[in-house]
Amino acid sequence: MSKPANRRVSNFRQRKKQQHLLDVKIRASTERKRLIGKIFSITFRLILFGALIAGAWIGGKEALRRFVFENPDYAIREVKFLTDGTLTREQVLKAGSLVEGQNIFLVNLGQARAAIEKMPQVEMVEVTRTLPNRLSVAVTERKPIAWVVSKADEDATVSEKAFLIDARGVLMKTKAKLEEYLHFPVISGVQTENLVAGERVTTSEMQAALELIRLTSESTRFQARHIDLSKGYCLVVIAHSHAKVTFGLERIDAQLARLQRYLAHAAEDQKEIQTVNLIVERNTPVTFVEAIPPDGDPADASKPADPKLKNIPPAPADKTKAAVAPPPGPPIPKAIAVATPIPAATSATRPTFFGSTKASPTPAKADAVKKPFRLH
Repeated sequence: MSKPANRRVSNFRQRKKQQHLLDVKIRASTERKRLIGKIFSITFRLILFGALIAGAWIGGKEALRRFVFENPDYAIREVKFLTDGTLTREQVLKAGSLVEGQNIFLVNLGQARAAIEKMPQVEMVEVTRTLPNRLSVAVTERKPIAWVVSKADEDATVSEKAFLIDARGVLMKTKAKLEEYLHFPVISGVQTENLVAGERVTTSEMQAALELIRLTSESTRFQARHIDLSKGYCLVVIAHSHAKVTFGLERIDAQLARLQRYLAHAAEDQKEIQTVNLIVERNTPVTFVEAIPPDGDPADASKPADPKLKNIPPAPADKTKAAVAPPPGPPIPKAIAVATPIPAATSATRPTFFGSTKASPTPAKADAVKKPFRLH
């Protein structure tokens, strides 16, 4: 008979049920005291931690006040101001609320920069702080290129309603009238009552006028002196040469290229353009006047000239216009006027159509005119 093997008479679950824990009983008063002590300890630690934080905050703030914000070593003693225009130092510092003697750490550079940039003349500004007591303000001003007025006969240099305008169309006003402002072209036909300095004019006719001024600013043949926008669909330009040129609102560069060809053609014929309408791309109407010779009579230039009569020599000037007292001498023979018929030119205002293949009409015969006096 084999020896019986050792076996467990119970499993893990049964043994766990048969375990007996030690039951300990304490008084309720003792447990209450322990809980109160724990709560008191936690509260005391929180109060101590808060007091330390408040002390550090108050102490740090007082230290900053005494050693930084009220320290005379950090008071602004110098404000370096640079500009490329007409703005004065006082105007810029007042706009940015920058005062000498103020603590340098109390200056909000962002707010000062934003306040100065709101000035209509300012395009860009940089405000920098240099410890311990120096500020630098560098202003880049807008560059005006023209005057804006409501009426064509209004003097922009003295009118209070006139504005200056830059290449982007931003309006501005200035009390300082530089000499270069006196030679700016004038843009008229604009309702200036609705305009505000610092705003940008975005109308198509104004942008076309500004583009024309920009493209011709360095031209030696054509520069605009006055631009009329009153018609709305075109630009009526009076040049420095008194030529009247009509531009469309689109493709200003292409119209200028055509105008340069017409100016070159007029220069070859020793004439000047009187009027031209560039809105018409084909058969462009152009009228000319005789160019003023260096030693000629300026009154002769006002007489229109026909391009087909360029080979006919001009009539001699009437010497009786500039009669002066003759020096003492032999008696002057009596002058008798003799009428001699000569062919006359047609009106010079008759336009020449560039690009047309039709022949111009032949000039009509004119009545007889008197030639200068002949001596007998």
